[in-house]
Amino acid sequence: MRTPIISIRGLSFTGLVALGLVACENGPSETEKAALAENARLQSEVQGRDSLIADMTRSFGDIEQNLALIEDREKLLPPDEASLTVDQRERIMRDIQLMNSLMQESRDRVAELTKKLDKSKVESGSLRKKLKALDADLAARDSAITLMKEELLAKDFKIEEVNQKLTAFELEMARREATIEQLGNEMHTAWYAIGSSKELEDKGVVTRSGGVLGIGRTSALSEAVASNSLQSIDTRATDRIPLKGKKVELVTEHPSGSYEIVKEADKLAYLRIKDADAFWRLSHYLVAEVR
Repeated sequence: MRTPIISIRGLSFTGLVALGLVACENGPSETEKAALAENARLQSEVQGRDSLIADMTRSFGDIEQNLALIEDREKLLPPDEASLTVDQRERIMRDIQLMNSLMQESRDRVAELTKKLDKSKVESGSLRKKLKALDADLAARDSAITLMKEELLAKDFKIEEVNQKLTAFELEMARREATIEQLGNEMHTAWYAIGSSKELEDKGVVTRSGGVLGIGRTSALSEAVASNSLQSIDTRATDRIPLKGKKVELVTEHPSGSYEIVKEADKLAYLRIKDADAFWRLSHYLVAEVR
């Protein structure tokens, strides 16, 4: 009686295995296939969106760097002198051609990004807003460059010269040189503000604290000071800061041996920087209260 039972159990197990093998051979059901396809589609959309956003973010940075380089070149153009030396003319032409090339590259990049965003299924108001802002920045910069070119034409530059662009290789080399120069300029840029305590406080340059009834209060450089409240200078080319009034007190810290206060007829004339490296070592800000 036991033998048939064992046989039936063995047959049942074999049947289950056979059914499993048949199911594996048949593959996933239509519902499972649809779910897998939908999951793959969603993953592809997410990857495409992330890739587009990453590409646009990198491109935004490149365009902003181009604009920064153009603005840096603009500060050097054109000199006010009526006549220019050969070296000055060559420098101006290199800078103008660099600006032309950077502008063209940036405009092409904005157009390309706009087309990509239009074709994609990504709906991002912030990306479109950024593109419009960059487009407006480029238009403003283009207007400024046009005015420069008009001034250069008045100095006997040729129209074909001021409209010339660099080759791809020339552009890459000029961009590297300009970037290195820009970094050097930033390292040697400082800011200063001179005024009465009230003037400096009203401009948001300093904050005042302590004291009783306004007496004995001390001033300190504001952490939120706005750059437009300060005058920028090149520390390599500046050794005098003009002063006014009869007395002066430095709000920012500078080694005493690195400068001197010069007076003329008992009135403040200027602050003379004797050792620029030491003077600007602690801070690239100079704030002085005069009275």
